[in-house]
Amino acid sequence: MMFNFQSFAEVFAFDPECSYDENTVSTIEANRKELEGLFIDRVMKAMNITRPPKYYPPKSNNALRTLYKTIIDTTSSDHHKISVLYYLLLTFDFPTGKREYSTALAQSTFLPQKYQIYMKGLWHMDRKEFDLAVQYLTHPSLIPTFADEILEVLVRKSREDLTLALAYYHTAQPTLTCRSAIECLFSAIARTSVTEAFYFGRGQPQYAQRHMFEMLISVVLHNTPKETVADRSVELVNLPLSLEEDEWLEDYLIRGDGRQLKRSKDTLMMRKIATGNFSDSVSMKGSNHRAIAGLDWSTLSEGIKSGLGPRLDG
Repeated sequence: MMFNFQSFAEVFAFDPECSYDENTVSTIEANRKELEGLFIDRVMKAMNITRPPKYYPPKSNNALRTLYKTIIDTTSSDHHKISVLYYLLLTFDFPTGKREYSTALAQSTFLPQKYQIYMKGLWHMDRKEFDLAVQYLTHPSLIPTFADEILEVLVRKSREDLTLALAYYHTAQPTLTCRSAIECLFSAIARTSVTEAFYFGRGQPQYAQRHMFEMLISVVLHNTPKETVADRSVELVNLPLSLEEDEWLEDYLIRGDGRQLKRSKDTLMMRKIATGNFSDSVSMKGSNHRAIAGLDWSTLSEGIKSGLGPRLDG
């Protein structure tokens, strides 16, 4: 007899009276709040189920039956309906440490493996198990879906270690469409590689390039640990900037929002020195003439003046 996924009794044959326990429900609701929405919510909305939090998580067997009927009654494809049921069963599987119920459904309905892999990835995202989620979501069989949202969550929730966010981006190579996701990714790249972020920004549409360049300057000067800020600042001022980008740098650090940043004038002076513009560099004052590695800008400026000699007035 053929398996019928449109029968609640067959899908939940292991226990037709089953329901999520209180701890599971409270954990799911806490995660929804912290993640600002679950990925299963997004899947259900894509199936035209309005207000997913009204149905998920189900707080009783009756609520589970209502959720099940809501899924089955949508006009979505069978694969999409079965995928959501598969996701629900992953939670029932969890206490056993096996994937017995979800695997039985997948085998009985011939759910393609890529759907299983993707739903496991989203399930782990919703549980904040990001390392496991990325292992599934970067599988070569998948076409990246909800990539903007996945990337934003990975960057936002792993601020100390951006490895997972960058691994997801470089492996899945998704096309990002949301500005906030692109900026999230850019800030992650900028915190790990000044040069890579510079070229990433250059690859964006022209209207966004200046904004990203200013973001890069801000990240380097404001969001860099003390132990690496000197090296990253040197990397910044040695970038192969165009004349226009050089103007952006000066404008941002002298007249724009960047003038509020610590080391803004120091950075501009370093850029002028790096590009051989010594005459302009000596007319600038660094930040309170602080000594950096035993050398302050006053001493450095005097050294440049002495080196230029009569050429300074030329």
